Parts: sequence; C-alpha cells; structure tokens
Amino acid sequence: MAWSLFKKDDAIVQGDGPVTEREVRKIISQTPAPEFYELEAAEVIECYLDDEDLPYVPETGERDYSKYGFVKCRMILSSNGVHDTVEAGPMDSDIRSYPYPGEYVIICKYIDQFFWSQKLNLRNRSDSNILPGLSNVQHAFAKEDYKTNLPPIENTQIRALNAEEGDITLEGRFGNSIRLGSNVKQIKTKDGVDESTGKFFSPSVIIRAGQGQTETARFKPVKENINLDGSSLWMTTNQTVPLEQHKSKIQDVDPKTFDGKQILINTDRIVFNSRKDAYLYSSNDINLISKNRIVLEGHERVYLGNAPKEGESVGWAGPSDNPSIQPALKGDQTMIIIEALIGYIKEFAVGIMPAKGTCVNFVIPISDINTSAAGLISSLNSLKTRLDEPKSDVVFVGDKR
Repeated sequence: MAWSLFKKDDAIVQGDGPVTEREVRKIISQTPAPEFYELEAAEVIECYLDDEDLPYVPETGERDYSKYGFVKCRMILSSNGVHDTVEAGPMDSDIRSYPYPGEYVIICKYIDQFFWSQKLNLRNRSDSNILPGLSNVQHAFAKEDYKTNLPPIENTQIRALNAEEGDITLEGRFGNSIRLGSNVKQIKTKDGVDESTGKFFSPSVIIRAGQGQTETARFKPVKENINLDGSSLWMTTNQTVPLEQHKSKIQDVDPKTFDGKQILINTDRIVFNSRKDAYLYSSNDINLISKNRIVLEGHERVYLGNAPKEGESVGWAGPSDNPSIQPALKGDQTMIIIEALIGYIKEFAVGIMPAKGTCVNFVIPISDINTSAAGLISSLNSLKTRLDEPKSDVVFVGDKR
C-alpha cells in the first residue's frame, strides 16, 4: 500500500520571540516533505488456493470463489502489529506466480482495493524465497500460524536457468521452465569455440519438465539437458541438439546430427489422442524405429501402400473394383493350406507309384512313373520342413475378431 515517511526532527524549530509571516513561510519552505512510497513489500501469511481458505458465504452456502488466488499478508513497514493484515488479489489476471507463506510480494492499492504483484527474490533461488518474520513487529521470533496442508517446495537441487543475453525465461519452482532464446551467442568449450553456436538468426523455444542436470556449486545455474531432463520439447531453427538416440540397424535412417528447423520431443512416454482423425505427413521419409514392438491396430481396416477411394471395394470382386489393393496373407493360415496341398500331392504320388501297364494280360511296371513319384515324395517331405521360412519374425498381421 502507499505510505509516507516523515522526518520529524528536521521540522522542529526553536522560537525565540514573536513569529512573523515571513518567518513562517521560510520555515515551511525549509521543511522537507515526507517521502511518499506507492508500493510496499508484505509478508505472505496465507494464499487462498484451497476451498477451506476461501471465505464462507452463508447466503449461498458456498465459498467465495471470487477471492481465489488472494493472499493474506502483513505489511513490512506500515503494519501496526501481528494481527494487522490485509487481503490482496492478484494484479495480473493472466499470469500468476503464486507465493508461498513466508515469501514476500509487492502490495499496491488501486480503486480502493489491494493487489499483490511479483514476489521478492530475497534469496535468489528458483525453488523458494522463504524468509519469515520480517513483518512480525511485536514477536520477531514467534512462529507464524500457517495452514497445515502446505506442500513441500524447498529443494536446493532446483536451480535457475543458465541464460544468455536476450533470453526470456519463465521458471517454475520444481525444475520446469520455458526459454525463449536463440543460438546466436558463441559458446566456449574446453576444446575452444563450439562451431555449431553463434548463428545470427536462430530463434528457439525450449520447454522442459523435470530438471535433470545437477550442480554441486551453490546457486550455480544449469542449462536444459534433453537427455537428462524428465520431459523436453525443443523447437529450433538453426541449432544442433545433442539428442542421444537408439541407433537403428539401418544406419541410413538415422540423421547424423539433429540440426536446422526441427521439433524434438524426448520423454518416457508420448501419447497422441484424437477424437476424430489424425494425420502424419512428410514430403520426404517417415521412419518408425523401435527397440521392442511397433503395433498398427485398425479395428476396421489397415491399408499399406495406398487406401481405396470412398465407396470402392477392395480385392478382385469385379471389374469395377480396384485390383491393386489386395488383402495381406496370414502366415500361419497360408502355411496350413500349403501344408495340406503338399499332403494332397504326396498322396497322389504315393497312389500312382504302384501303377503298372499290361500287355496281353501281362502286368508291366512303369519305371519312369515310379522314379518320378519317389523323387516328388522326397522333395515334398523336404519342402514340408521349410514352411516356417517364409514367415516374418518381425511383422505380424492381425485379424478382425
């Protein structure tokens, strides 16, 4: 709130006789005006973020949610005691950095209402700037009466972002941040200047959740690390991102470096959920690489290569259909049919082996048929042991159940 500081001793004048009008004017002109302050720091006692924090309205039987985000605080300089507190609402209706009890905010008063703005960075820490007791003028060492369900927030491992000139950073208390930066500044390493840095036009947006980089030096800031941070989203234009990835057996699929205009996401799980349609387009390649499984599941159809036009049937059902779109074969079922076919041919070969010719009621064995049938049976037996060879051990085709 606004407050004034009067320097009383400077305005005291010892009179030595009757005072004239000229002397009064002279005294007034020489008396310093009070120092007026529009803003004042206040210690936060409570932040109204839970239902039980909000005032109860008996008429409606509900909490007064119009005061959500308000703080109860005590002024540092103008407070008249421990119980002299005010309620102040957030000044910004869009971006709010909610304070923790024991931290300090700037209080002002406009249109007969108190507002709190940014927190005071008393300890220069991202996780917590708690320093309780500066406003408790009557009991400087008494413990403040905070609510009991406060979450723990202090974590000395959480550090500020190591920023560069021109960066705009939004940093949370918990190792989460957004950086609006660039790759314009040359970075020096142990081996000299990093040649991938110092790019003139190189805007970037880096979002991370979960600081992975640690530092032993007190208060030393850290940079984002796409390989160590919990979850990362990097959007760059002219910057090399040192992403460590699982290498594919097909080396040509992997880019040598991740640079240029790109969006990289690195986390433990990515879920894309669409209530209607989803599309993935590329003017070049689309690579799906997995160390374990790749599952493509379509409850109605799965098309590889191209899909039929709307209303067009697939398979060779007639001249009006598209014969270029054919159903995939099921490996096991196909082999069952082929195995049955081999059995039928073997049965035929065995059946014709005893065949004989006659000449005036004299039976003559047909040697060529016997030899060929025996060879066919041997070949079919060998072929029957190779029915699993055509089956892929990587790609499997499902069936609609």
